[in-house]
Amino acid sequence: MRSCIRTVWLTVVLMFVTVATALANYPGTLDGGNLVLVDGGMGVGYYADRSSVQVEQYAPPKYQLAVNLVSVQFSDEYWRKHETYIGGPYTKGDSFTLKFRYNWDRKVISYQRGETWDPMIPFAAEVAFVSAYNMRFFNDKLGYSPVLKKYQRVIDEQLYFRLGI
Repeated sequence: MRSCIRTVWLTVVLMFVTVATALANYPGTLDGGNLVLVDGGMGVGYYADRSSVQVEQYAPPKYQLAVNLVSVQFSDEYWRKHETYIGGPYTKGDSFTLKFRYNWDRKVISYQRGETWDPMIPFAAEVAFVSAYNMRFFNDKLGYSPVLKKYQRVIDEQLYFRLGI
């Protein structure tokens, strides 16, 4: 079981290194900070809607939250001229709801996928937690990156900056 958890952590840390680099070309927030960037690529950004957060279970150390994610399509023409989407035109697309379970004592998150709950540490889960409770779930927790061969933050400080916390 420990090796399974360790494998998940390693995968997640690698994923965040890649995601953090890709997100640098997207606006960190939209709609006055209500929409917070959590993922993006190929001209589409995914933004967590802070105003949509719903507390479904509050039983410390266990919590369950739901948050809506909004897809945002950015202008390819603007990208070709400026090599960034920041400051360019965009169109809001579909939204969908993600549900997360948190265990404060173990510092783990799972998200609902169909009828099951899978371990994961997406930025959207941290946005939901900060929006609901005005405090960081992971804060400065470290995870090991086998690619970088070092420990680094699970959640990049830039996300907390975008959240204003």
